[in-house]
Amino acid sequence: MMDNVREIVHSIFYYHKFPFDNNFVLNLAKQKEKSFIVKNAIAALKHLKSKEIREFAIEQINHSKNTLDFLPILISNYKKGDFKLLVNIAKKARNEYKIEQLADVFVEIYRNNKTKECGEPLEILYSKMNCAIHRKEVIEILIKNNVLSDKIHSEIQYDCNLETRELYEKY
Repeated sequence: MMDNVREIVHSIFYYHKFPFDNNFVLNLAKQKEKSFIVKNAIAALKHLKSKEIREFAIEQINHSKNTLDFLPILISNYKKGDFKLLVNIAKKARNEYKIEQLADVFVEIYRNNKTKECGEPLEILYSKMNCAIHRKEVIEILIKNNVLSDKIHSEIQYDCNLETRELYEKY
């Protein structure tokens, strides 16, 4: 019973910032067992920022089989130059479902970290995407960061999503 309560409490921090010492959550995330608590601790790190959390994220992104579990940590721990890592990940993505998951995470990373560096990784994903919702979000970020390419700008006037087509008129 106590484990169930602990799991529920930990899942709250997927949505809300953990109010105490970051190291507590980081230490849970570093555990070797892949329990529900560890998974929630990893997810909770997206709200926390520290040098140690960033180092953990980069290490896991570079060496884990499940890169997508660790990418959200960059939402709060993105640094200049991280676009190179995201470009490599975007280039390797082949599966449509994974591309959509990456788009979701990349959008959140760049919503929270305004930079012109977003152009290349987002355009790579855009070129592989089918989802109108994610395409629109990517375009909005590219526009917001003033890096929307002429190629994508000319394409969006024909997008299947009316809101995306309206971005063509505004930009």
